[in-house]
Amino acid sequence: MSAPGPRTTTPFGHLLAFRSDPLGFLTRVAEVHGDVAALRLGPYRVWQLTHPDLVREVLVTHAGRFRKSPVLQRARMVLGDGLLTAEGDHHRRHRRLLQHAFHPQRVDGYADAMVHRAATTAERWTSGTEVDVHAAAVRMTLETAGTTLLGTEVTDDVDLVEEAIEDLLSAYRLAFVPLGWRLRNLPVGPPRRLRRGRQALHDLIERMIHERRTSGGDAGDLLSNLVLADPQDRLTDEEIRDEALTLLLAGHETTANALAFSLWLIAEDERLQDRVHEEVDAVLGGRAATGDDRARLPTCRGVVAEALRLYPPSWAIARQAVEDHPVDGHLVPSGDLVIVPPWVVHRDPRWWPAPRVCDPDRWAADATTDRPRSAFFPFGGGARRCIGEGFAWTEGVLALATIASRWRLQRVPERPPVLDPVITLRPRDGVWLRPEARGRPSPHRS
Repeated sequence: MSAPGPRTTTPFGHLLAFRSDPLGFLTRVAEVHGDVAALRLGPYRVWQLTHPDLVREVLVTHAGRFRKSPVLQRARMVLGDGLLTAEGDHHRRHRRLLQHAFHPQRVDGYADAMVHRAATTAERWTSGTEVDVHAAAVRMTLETAGTTLLGTEVTDDVDLVEEAIEDLLSAYRLAFVPLGWRLRNLPVGPPRRLRRGRQALHDLIERMIHERRTSGGDAGDLLSNLVLADPQDRLTDEEIRDEALTLLLAGHETTANALAFSLWLIAEDERLQDRVHEEVDAVLGGRAATGDDRARLPTCRGVVAEALRLYPPSWAIARQAVEDHPVDGHLVPSGDLVIVPPWVVHRDPRWWPAPRVCDPDRWAADATTDRPRSAFFPFGGGARRCIGEGFAWTEGVLALATIASRWRLQRVPERPPVLDPVITLRPRDGVWLRPEARGRPSPHRS
């Protein structure tokens, strides 16, 4: 059976159309060609799969037939062999060593630091003055990741990290240019920014490792565990650096984006924002949130879930087949790429009534649905499911509640978010909102 999909005669296939509007391109392919579509992006034949059952086959059931995509493999130039890029036994060993840092009880222990950072962020705002809540969230989540995962105050280094991230994002676009990664040693432009950003981050992480090894103290954080591990489990300093760098970058980016888009969603809908305020006032009553409150804030959690659905950080998850894989009467041969795009699946009206509407009640405990399990996969799936998913949920919900307890947020109509799908789905020029001070509720008495 001939594979469905858009046709082209250009040397680079559909690469230019994809690069000019990735989200729109993937959406149009699904709308026109259905759940299975084959196309060409540069030198690769690519299969887009958008039915949740097919997504599950790739990420869970038959995950062994696939490996990370070439684009993500090239991320080793930035992240080294951290969890995000590692494969096989290397990935399994490192995930086992890092897993304890993300145990639910350990994540609950991070809650106070998360709430403190969120409160400090909210206190910096001025009533009536526009603020880029994405930039504020990035700074907040970087500081939280530094404190909770690396046991280090990175407040003085936040500007350095942010500049390095911008350098790396700029350079990462080379991964989408045919043969672009071979330009990485040029002394100008994106290749130069790649080297500069990578070196700055390496220097920062290596300094942290040296300080921890020199002190010999256990701060109870992930970095201490890796540096002071038993000899049979101990990683090399280079491996520790790669894992710490991956967690510092990936550990803040998802949450920062989800929080910024959550704040945008409630600013768009006054009734929804009223619901969030009512819930926060009733649950917190003017006090600081705690880890136990996460389960008591279903509307806040529903808003964060909708932000992850509508603006999934990993907007297109790609894999490369290492053996032939049958798909709905077609055969994906070894070497072909497969894309399973949360951006498309999360907005499919078959699984999500009124898919573009932010509806936190979709996630209510008593909500009934027959949608497939893999219709929602912002953190991937299977053995490679994001190790920090619980961390991101906890920080996102508690930070949203903390900010909402202090501020009512208004849109800035002339500065709507512009989506920028690069490594993650980020707002290109920020998310600008106007905070208006709320009166503090009186603490509830029992």
